[in-house]
Parts: sequence; structure tokens; C-alpha cells
Amino acid sequence: MDNSPKQPLTQTDKGHVRRLMIFLALVYLAEGLGQVSGLINQPLNYYLKTVFGWSPDRITEYLTVLTFPWVIKPVYGLISDFIPLFGYRRKTYLFLSNLIAVLAYLWMTRVTASDQIIVALCLTAFGMAASSTLCGAVMVENGKKYALSGTFVNQQWLWFYIASVGTSFAGGWLAEHMSPTGAFHTAALIVAFAPIGVMFGCWFLIAEEKAQINMKALGLSTKALFKTFKSRVIWVVGGFLFLYNFSPGFGTPLYFHMTDDLHFSQEFIGILGAIGSIGSIIGAFVYMWLQKRMTLKALLNLSIFLGIISQGSYILLAGQTSAIVLGIINGIIGMIALVASLTLAADYCPDGSEGFAYALLMSVNNLATQLSANIGAIMYVKVFHYHLNPLIIVSAGFTAVAFVLVPFLRLGNKMPGEKAKLD
Repeated sequence: MDNSPKQPLTQTDKGHVRRLMIFLALVYLAEGLGQVSGLINQPLNYYLKTVFGWSPDRITEYLTVLTFPWVIKPVYGLISDFIPLFGYRRKTYLFLSNLIAVLAYLWMTRVTASDQIIVALCLTAFGMAASSTLCGAVMVENGKKYALSGTFVNQQWLWFYIASVGTSFAGGWLAEHMSPTGAFHTAALIVAFAPIGVMFGCWFLIAEEKAQINMKALGLSTKALFKTFKSRVIWVVGGFLFLYNFSPGFGTPLYFHMTDDLHFSQEFIGILGAIGSIGSIIGAFVYMWLQKRMTLKALLNLSIFLGIISQGSYILLAGQTSAIVLGIINGIIGMIALVASLTLAADYCPDGSEGFAYALLMSVNNLATQLSANIGAIMYVKVFHYHLNPLIIVSAGFTAVAFVLVPFLRLGNKMPGEKAKLD
């Protein structure tokens, strides 16, 4: 069935799209603030490094458990699809998941022990992951309906990085001007307020009728799930996303390198994060221009090529000036690569299981990213003995392998957002 619109959007459709765009902005502002990569990120790394004296691989290993809530994203989609909560499949679950994140961050302001911190972080990760999954289901369903997948994905990540600009500045300032414990607890307190906008937005911006458990609908949904797993395209796209994101990461090693070798202040490292996020915002607008002029295949190949250059360019990191230039360039390139790959995932979700399929592909994406971070940190410490440049070269080399995978996607001349041909 072709879900692309046959006629220009009606005024009713345009109103629905506008409300959806506002909702996506609210969710991803909260995600940008509230995820462990958000405001809490630098104060947390600073706390673990200075208070506990942990190495990069130890910190990465400690935080690995936070990937689990993101890897099981399909479970949230299944529960929401099959079991309405107080009569709603989306609204109540969105409200509850964001409430869990708020309460967990408030608890985090009171704890200092590593075992309690990781439990609180896990609760926030469950809340953020569930919220992201439900938002993704709404996005994919409407993206296919209006042929706006690329636009919706771009909207999500544009606001994510708008939030990241502020969180990077704030996180760096807190780490520089407060004690490690004070910076960590203050960041947790600020972030606790981030999901509240989503809690209100899900009630006023999403049009949803009350529902009950419907055994007939459950049977149809089950058939759609089996169809997802039997789809060759889903397996190919999932394999591509895994290998596309699987290159030894150097995020935490880079933080240690900038702190210990280049002697950057915590405040300047925060500024660099904000600069990278500004680059990502620019990249979102660049992608808006590119998606109207390039096929999805061309965009993926371009993003791989730029990714190789992006990662390899960190060999040139020598001081503050080069760090600023690299931050803005890599922010632009990273955003183009991210939106291109997620548009691929959104366009190839089978009809009838869009939410589950998209969550499944995002789980693959998240798993590959976390494995890359772990392997990169281990290689930095145990193989390259705290030398960053060899890890940069290896990472860029792994990214180049993704070129080989693009032909297997059989994209042809498909444009971003255009209905995909599924087997």
C-alpha cells in the first residue's frame, strides 16, 4: 500500500504536521538535556575521573550498562502497541516514562556512591529510551503518511543539538567552577526539569483516541511483526546500520587527551562541545538542502566519505584553535551522516509495524555505537597505551568499510522520504 500523499496537504494535515513538529522539538530538547550524553555528561566524567580516579576504559565499562535500556527499545513499542494504559497507547506511557526520568534525576542529587549513581542513571535511561521509542513510533507513522521522514528526523536532531549547545556550555562551566560532587549534583538537579515539557506536550499536541485491548488488532500486529523479521530489507538495513556505526570510538579517550595531554580547562572542553553542537545545527540545515538534490544512496556515500575525513582529521588536533575548527567541521559532517542513516531506517520500516521496526533498527544502531565506544577505550589504554592518533587511524579505516555495504541496500534512485520498495 502506498502511504505517500496523493495530493498537497490539506489545512487540517498542515495543522497536524505543525503540532507534531512542536512535539518532536519538545521531546528532543528533553533528550538533548536529559540523556547521559547531555548536561550530566561532562560533570559525570569529571566526577568519575577525579573522585574515583578511574581510567577511560573503566569509565566506559561502568557506563556500558546504560546501553541496555536503549537496546531493548522494541519492548517499549510492543507494550505500548498491545496494552493501553488508562485507555491510551502513547500519551500515558510518554507521561509515565518522563516522570520516571524526573524522579531518578532528583534522587541522583542525593547520591555519591558509584553503585547508587549507576542505578539512578539506569532509571533515567529507561525513561529517556521509552520516551524516544514512543516518539519514534509517532514520527515514523506520520513520516510515511506525509512522505516527510527525512524532515521529521532532521527536526528531531536539530532540536537535540540546539539543547546540546546549552548543555555543553553549562556542563563545562559547572565542572570548572564547582567541586566534582557539586558540579555533578547541580547538573542532575537542572536536568530533572527537562522532561516536564514532554509530560505536558504529549497531552496537548498528540491527537489520540482512547483504545482497549483488541484481540483482532493484536493478531494483525503479530502478523506484522513476523513480516518484519522475514523482510530481507530489514536485515540488510540493520546490518548496514550496525557496521556503519561500528568503528572504535574515541569519545572518552579524546576527553582524557584534551584534559591530560593538551591541558584544556573543563570550561573550554564544554565550549568545544557547544561548538560541535552548533556545527550539528548547521549540518541540519545543510541536510535540508541536500535531501532535495541528492538520492539517498548518494547521501549515504557522501556521509561515509565525510565521516572518514571527519575522524581522520583529529590527527591535526594540537591546540585550542585546531580544536575549535575540528569541532565545527565534525559537527556538520556528523549531523549529515546521522540524519542520512536514520532516514534510511525510517523509510524501510514495513507497513503495520513501523514503530516496532524503527525501534529495532535504533537498537541495532545503539548497540553498535556502545560496542564501538568500549572497544575504542580498551584499545586506547591497553593497545595504544594512551596514544590517541593510532586509534583515530583505526576508527577512520573501519568507517571506510561501509562503502562496501551500500550496494547491498539496492537503493537505486530513491530520494530521502520517498516510499521504499519492500520485499
